[in-house]
Amino acid sequence: MGLWEEAFRLEDLAKKYLESGILDKAVNYLQLAIRNVDLLIAKEIDEGKRKIYMNYKRKLLRLLEDIKTNPEKFLAKRSEALQRVISAERDKTAPQRIARQKIFGRREIIPKTIRKKLPDVCKSGAFSIEIPEITFEDVAGFEELKRELKEAIEWQIKYPELIRELKIKPLKGILLYGPPGTGKTYIVKAAAGEFKIPVILADPATIMSKYVGESEKIVRNIFECARSIAPTIVFVDEVDKLLPLQTSGSDAPKRVEAQFLIEMDGFRSEEGFIVVFATNEPWNISPALIRPGRVDRIIYVPPPDRKARIELFKIYLRGIPGSESLDYEKLADLTEPNDEGYYSASGIAQICNEAKRILLRKWTETREKVPITMEDVIKAIKKIPRSISHKMLKEYESWGLQFSSFR
Repeated sequence: MGLWEEAFRLEDLAKKYLESGILDKAVNYLQLAIRNVDLLIAKEIDEGKRKIYMNYKRKLLRLLEDIKTNPEKFLAKRSEALQRVISAERDKTAPQRIARQKIFGRREIIPKTIRKKLPDVCKSGAFSIEIPEITFEDVAGFEELKRELKEAIEWQIKYPELIRELKIKPLKGILLYGPPGTGKTYIVKAAAGEFKIPVILADPATIMSKYVGESEKIVRNIFECARSIAPTIVFVDEVDKLLPLQTSGSDAPKRVEAQFLIEMDGFRSEEGFIVVFATNEPWNISPALIRPGRVDRIIYVPPPDRKARIELFKIYLRGIPGSESLDYEKLADLTEPNDEGYYSASGIAQICNEAKRILLRKWTETREKVPITMEDVIKAIKKIPRSISHKMLKEYESWGLQFSSFR
């Protein structure tokens, strides 16, 4: 990793610690990032690049100065963020009405409100907790996946007695795989937002960058935290980086894998949380994870089909003047797969963002807020290339024939 990329990584780590209210570590990571940028400035002879580096350094210095002179602001933001998690109710039904709610002659189980203080085990800087505001209404397509997530979460929250009566074993783990940009992370957050429950976002890069023994401790903390704030979703993106098929000379990845599998084997599905993994490279995942009892569903997340693309355009252009008059059927035609490949969900988002930039350019040039037109969106489509190749999809198809729960 070069100095430039490392500086961005350090900035991201600093921001994560800011969100957790750990200001001293945030300051340390920012100072390391600034040192990297200083090294770049010192050896760069191209004046244009030097200017870019200096502007970025000024941005980091402003943030650093802001933390040092006004720490209360960041602590207040942390308090507000935690309060949203802490005060969110797992079900808005008033307690006095619970007794009147019957399901097949049994009382419906309404989850308790989240504790007034998050337990210490949930305050690690290596993972974050949030309750997303998006819901399944904000997700285009993926009806089968929505149903799987809905049942996996809702049944455990609302109907535990019925599950026990029917001797149904709830899902413990789900693996989502597919090309980059198809919306795997987005749909998991939407599932959490749908039921107003927390999602624990585990970052493999941060977990693996810790000292010897710390990585295993973080993995244990993730599962302990999930138990303490259940119902919740534990989401591990890029699981192929955390539990890889092949490892280097270091034994650290194997120790982390062993700890993770112990935790997966040790938690009971009725404890009220589910672990969702996501990957763009399923063939690089340790096969030890992919077995029933650890991962019970392996689901392919494909590029958006025609219906999903129409919905994506509507979602991303919602509220833009003139968007109600666009021909969404034609936009779906123009983004059909061709010899170059497929558009991902993030590709559609890029198209819509570019169309908005074209519209903004017209507003600033004409000084008039004219509506968006089909021509604007078509120009944007021509600028954004398809990111998913046919060869890529064949690789997923080949892997899915062997492992996927739904073919």
